[in-house]
Amino acid sequence: MHLYFAYGSNMDKEDLDRWCEEKNYPKITPKSRIPAKLVGYRLAFNYSSSLRKCGAANIMEVENGEVYGLLIEIDNDELQLIREKEGCPKYYQEIRIFVDSLAGQRMVEAITYKVAKNKESNCHKPPSKYYLHLIISNAIKHQFPSFYIEALKRIKTKK
Repeated sequence: MHLYFAYGSNMDKEDLDRWCEEKNYPKITPKSRIPAKLVGYRLAFNYSSSLRKCGAANIMEVENGEVYGLLIEIDNDELQLIREKEGCPKYYQEIRIFVDSLAGQRMVEAITYKVAKNKESNCHKPPSKYYLHLIISNAIKHQFPSFYIEALKRIKTKK
């Protein structure tokens, strides 16, 4: 089993199921999905996804930053599907991080994905309204802090 920290569209079960269905892959059925936070990073939209035709979520190291997401327990085959969906290692690179509970207790080491350096932009790449809505609706559903949800709502989207 692997622990995977999802902070973008992969938090959304229906969106992930749709991707699996389009690829004729079995659906990913996590053993658990626990709200968690990644300290020392911030959420950024500095990568253009050719698949989504808009900006996609990334994480950037920054002092005093926090990114909220879901700690998802998946098996080896499901991790391979996540790697493929993330375009690892060409577009997103797998990194090891430590995540905390929402109450601030250090939880566990996990895998997450960060945009490859050569794919990152120096400027904001607006996500689509749909893509950002996936993130916001999951933030609300999983009771992320209100300040984080409000910050998500202020992110500029594509017109």
